[in-house]
Amino acid sequence: MKKFLALIVVLSLFVLPACGNTYKDGTYEGRSADDSRGAYSIVSLVVKDGKITSAEFIQYNSDGTVKDENYGKEAGEENYKTAQNALEYSKEYPKKLIETQDVSKVDAVTGAPAH
Repeated sequence: MKKFLALIVVLSLFVLPACGNTYKDGTYEGRSADDSRGAYSIVSLVVKDGKITSAEFIQYNSDGTVKDENYGKEAGEENYKTAQNALEYSKEYPKKLIETQDVSKVDAVTGAPAH
């Protein structure tokens, strides 16, 4: 999913410049560029005591509404399932980032079914 790739890019601006896995305390937020349909993502991070303690990845439709259980419905049943899977899998990114404390250890997921 390209939206999470945007997350990686945004997070790298805040996280990768740090030495090792100790980051500068603070609250950070970044917005991805709009995709071809105008959809975008917002990433929020909280760093406390040099560690990422909170991470949030929210995806928005072009009208500013959060992508939810209706995302992809207009594209037919198969595409709806793919869109919903992608949303579900993307919930793991912030958890994995907090767990690993390392952007490079968070893999991008395309929304394709897991094997």
